[in-house]
Amino acid sequence: MTGTGQEPEKEPEKESGRKSGRDNEGWIYRGIGLLILLLSFETWNILNGRWNSLNQLPLYIYFGVLTVYLLAERISYRGPGGGPDNTGKQTKKWTRYLLLLFWWPLLILPVLEYSLVHEYGFYPGYNFSVAAVGLALTLFGTGLRAWGLWSLGKYFSAHIEIRDGHELVEKGPYRFIRHPAYAGNILQTAGIPLILNAYFSLSISAVLILLFLYRLKLEEETLIREVKGYEDYLKRTSRLIPKIW
Repeated sequence: MTGTGQEPEKEPEKESGRKSGRDNEGWIYRGIGLLILLLSFETWNILNGRWNSLNQLPLYIYFGVLTVYLLAERISYRGPGGGPDNTGKQTKKWTRYLLLLFWWPLLILPVLEYSLVHEYGFYPGYNFSVAAVGLALTLFGTGLRAWGLWSLGKYFSAHIEIRDGHELVEKGPYRFIRHPAYAGNILQTAGIPLILNAYFSLSISAVLILLFLYRLKLEEETLIREVKGYEDYLKRTSRLIPKIW
């Protein structure tokens, strides 16, 4: 940006405010949605006289994990705000919306399944060993994804996007794998239903994992075309599992 006087100083402040407002607005909506889900579930239990008969601890653990996930996303995100002035060249935008179409049901349906299972006894009681595995997968995936987002900094985008002057990032987890954010998502996807022993909800997990892998493939094709040195980077690193794949 060029110019004289006070104009160049004022404009970045306004833009910063707009970016901050857009970012905060999205996180406020997510937090409100989580709170509404929790309150609705508890109200439903109380009105139906089932609050004491349903084990509440797994639910509070579940909502606690989702809170940690949202906070980790908020803290680790360092990219620019949305809007036409802050976006690069975006492709395959439909993949983002398709992922969201399954992601939000993955967060909500395990709660409903947990309630129905304990009400009607579709399968044996709550297994804390399975829950512990789900908790470990989800928290590790959340940490890995947050590390990846933080390392990408301004180059992170919810879409498959190439920004002006896009540079290859090889720090943090990107020294070992090319897609730590996707790896984290896949671990979360597998772990979230297990926290509540929601085995039927794992069908959504399976669809999401396939979608993540497909989007990963599309993203790599774009990066090979658009980012200098990415093809050589492919030869030095693994996709999701260090030294394996």
